[in-house]
Amino acid sequence: MSTVPEETAGVVFGFFTEIAILDQLATAELTRALSPEINPSEFGVLTHFVRLDHAVTPTYLARAFQMAKPSMTAILTKLDRKGFVSIRAGAKDRRRKFVSLTAAGRAAHERALARVAPLMAARLSGFNISDIAAIMPVLSALRAHMDAARNNADGL
Repeated sequence: MSTVPEETAGVVFGFFTEIAILDQLATAELTRALSPEINPSEFGVLTHFVRLDHAVTPTYLARAFQMAKPSMTAILTKLDRKGFVSIRAGAKDRRRKFVSLTAAGRAAHERALARVAPLMAARLSGFNISDIAAIMPVLSALRAHMDAARNNADGL
């Protein structure tokens, strides 16, 4: 790894520190808004399925969320009990499991979005929406870059 100039290191560290603090604050508010139906981890998995729109394995999800497979299995088990996902054995190998979003899960995600959207809008109410829109391409590009690095490292 190459050496980073001190001023650049400060900006980079500050950037990721701000993102981490925003994540912590947003997660705390999200927890309150989503409760008692689902928690932020379950909401994240439902959101992933809405974006993905096809069945995947628990191992894939654990890697995508960068968590241990038992942790992901616990989330999926809760979502399955609630009827929000379906966990089925593979056709060729019955030991392999595939998880997909159910209609009830899609509806739960929509209810959750209806609860959190006003909260998110309220948090941005003091900001110029064009300023927010202007930083979105940078954040999206950074996410794509970090997703690709994760995918390369984890073989996704």
